[in-house]
Amino acid sequence: METASALQVKGPLTNTHPPSGIPEVRIIDLATLTLDDLGMIRDCSRACEQVLGYLPDELVGRHISMILPQLPNADLVQEGRINPRLAFLCHCAFAFRARRRDGQTFASELFINRLDIHNVVVLIRNLEISRLKGGGQAGSPGVFASARIPAGFAWTHPNQNAGN
Repeated sequence: METASALQVKGPLTNTHPPSGIPEVRIIDLATLTLDDLGMIRDCSRACEQVLGYLPDELVGRHISMILPQLPNADLVQEGRINPRLAFLCHCAFAFRARRRDGQTFASELFINRLDIHNVVVLIRNLEISRLKGGGQAGSPGVFASARIPAGFAWTHPNQNAGN
């Protein structure tokens, strides 16, 4: 399935415009991944190499928590819809921590949408690169304030409690 590769942004080399007076920088700050309902990566864009440090083939078959450690046992889909709490955090521009291949983490913004009955598309924008490029609202107060999931928020996989 080539879903993530087909969902390229209009300007595949850059996703934001540089501020006036600053030469254009060809840095990619947005990676696209296609996941199944259980959070397993099915496909990803070539931008994952620059944003996350992984070749697309290295991510396919892995769980999203490998690059987004705040999503262990992620229940991305509930009753055929994106997890409402996760959708709310994404809508509020909550800064999730993403982990690069070298172990370094960075503040990221997530965009999650249902693609079809068995797939979810996740866009991961590196807020630190976006801020340097002068794009988006990454410099707004509070975006970097906390990258922790709020107290009382947890995902559990439906089969996790099957033995209880």
